[in-house]
Amino acid sequence: MKGYLEITVELVVGFFALLVLTKVIGRSSISEATPFDFVAALVLGEFVGGAIYDDNIHLGKILFVIVLWGILIYSIDFLTLKFNRLRGIFESKPSLLINNGVILRSSMKKNKIDVNRLQTLLREKNIFSIREVAFAILEPNGKLSVIKNPLFENVKRMDLDLPIKTAELPLTLISDGVLIKNNLDIIHKDENWLIGELQMRGIPSIREVMLAEYDAVNGLYVQPIYKGDTK
Repeated sequence: MKGYLEITVELVVGFFALLVLTKVIGRSSISEATPFDFVAALVLGEFVGGAIYDDNIHLGKILFVIVLWGILIYSIDFLTLKFNRLRGIFESKPSLLINNGVILRSSMKKNKIDVNRLQTLLREKNIFSIREVAFAILEPNGKLSVIKNPLFENVKRMDLDLPIKTAELPLTLISDGVLIKNNLDIIHKDENWLIGELQMRGIPSIREVMLAEYDAVNGLYVQPIYKGDTK
């Protein structure tokens, strides 16, 4: 068994070696890390953590693993910068989820994102209604970049000397073809009312709706599942 002093030395040296490696490679914060960055850090941490308590591995081997792993990561970064085609192998590509106000169902399925997750990502951008979005791009680090609909650009009402309205939180009534009855009850409406509203918009059934949301100020907003955008 390794003694306390030996474990302490290996842990301290391993810590500073990882710190130096991170600075040399130039990694961003965890929130900006890509899946490849996350896996690389996880594997390296496992190497060092396991080596500290293994009697057959000494300090030299720990440093060797850290340096070798750093060379591999640095080489991959260099190659992806030099050769654009390799980026698709080691890095995820940005993916368009909303195009000109239309939710791209096929793109969401490909990225394993449902409507609820999309709405969560939008709320993190202080966007509470799909109707406010013109374009939304899922970045390789899992964050969402949004271009708002010009009608909903941030213009202060005081700048235009307009009366202040009470804010309303939109409620989702249909999510990917599924009725959310509890939200219908909250707005004191029933399924027949909703079906009637859909038929007025030329939509035959709830299953044909990608998203429907309602707020008292703007009323009902419906986005159907477009024929060219399959599951």
